[in-house]
Amino acid sequence: MKVGRKTLLGVGSVVAALALPSMGAAQEAQAPLSSAEDDAAAQQQQGPLPLPPEPATLKIRLKGASGHTVHVNHKVRAYVRLRPFVDGEKITVRLANGGKTLKRRDLKVEQVGSKNVGVVKFTSPRLLKSGGYKVRAAHEGTEAQDPARKSSHRFHVRYPDIDPGQSNGDVRLFNHLLDKRGYYVTGGSSYGDGTKRAVMAFRKVNRMPRNFQATRGIFRTLANGKGGFHLKYPGAGRHVEVDISRQVMVLADGGKARHIFHVSTGAPATPTIRGHFHFYRKDPGFNSVGMYYSVYFIRGYATHGYHSVPAYNASHGCVRNPIPNSKFIYNWVSLGMSIYTYG
Repeated sequence: MKVGRKTLLGVGSVVAALALPSMGAAQEAQAPLSSAEDDAAAQQQQGPLPLPPEPATLKIRLKGASGHTVHVNHKVRAYVRLRPFVDGEKITVRLANGGKTLKRRDLKVEQVGSKNVGVVKFTSPRLLKSGGYKVRAAHEGTEAQDPARKSSHRFHVRYPDIDPGQSNGDVRLFNHLLDKRGYYVTGGSSYGDGTKRAVMAFRKVNRMPRNFQATRGIFRTLANGKGGFHLKYPGAGRHVEVDISRQVMVLADGGKARHIFHVSTGAPATPTIRGHFHFYRKDPGFNSVGMYYSVYFIRGYATHGYHSVPAYNASHGCVRNPIPNSKFIYNWVSLGMSIYTYG
C-alpha cells in the first residue's frame, strides 16, 4: 500500500503524544525530597532518637543531729536519696561550716532494695568547733538524669556543763582540750583536783571569776582552740614567765606556753620582785618553813610548792605553786634558765 507524506506525519504525532506522559513521570521521580522526608530517612539510617534524661529529686536525712544540735565530739550521718534510681549515677556530698568545706565525698548511688530510689551514705568527722553546720548534696546531671541540689537544715555543736566529781567521756575530752591549750592537768576521765586547778588557771588567764567551776562557755572556747596564754617573751627560748596581774606561771619553750599553772605571788605588803632573773639554786623536798621543791631565782625569792595557794596574791614574796605540781615544775626548770616576773 502506498503511504503518503501526510499519513507519516500523523503517525509521528501520535507516537510523540504517547511518549510525553513517560517523560513527566521520570522528571517527577527525580524531584528533591521534602524536609520531613529527609528527617525520616535520617532517623531510619541512625536508629531511634535517644530518650530524654530522667528527672532528679534529692532528699537528705540526718542521724545524730536531733533538735538541730550534735553533742561535742560526736559524728553526724547523712543519708541522701535520689529519686528515681538510675544505675551508675553519683552524688557529691560535703559537710560545711559556714563557707568552709570540712569533708567532701563523690559517692555512687546504690539502689534501695527493689524501689525506684537510690541512696548514698556520708559520715562526718567528729565535730568540735562551734558554728553553723550543713550537709550539702549535688547531682551534677548526666545524659541519663537531670541535675539536682539539696541542703540539710543547719545544726550546731552542743557543749555539756560538767562539774567537779564527774567521770565520763565528756570530762576526758575536756581534760584533753585543757592540756592541748597548755593548762597542766593530770588527765584521765575524772574531774578531780588536777582539773580544778587547770580550770582556775584558765579562768585567771582569761580574766574570769576565779573558781574551780567549768562551764559550757569554757568548753566551747577550748574546743575552738582559744583561751590560751600569749607569751610576753616568745623569743626567749626555754624559760619561765610569771604574770603577777593574773596570778599564773608559765613554762615556755619554742615560742609557746607549754604548761600553765595557777599560782599565788607576794601579798601587797610583801610583793614579788619584778624583772628578768636566772634560777641559781634548787632545794628538793620540804624545808623548815614548809616550802616544797624550791627553785630560787634571786636572793630568797623562789617558786615552790606550798600547802595554801589561794586565787589571789598571798605569799611573802615567793611564787607559790600547788604541791601536786611542784615536782614537775622543779624537774622542768634547769639552773641558769631565765624567769621573767611582770604585771
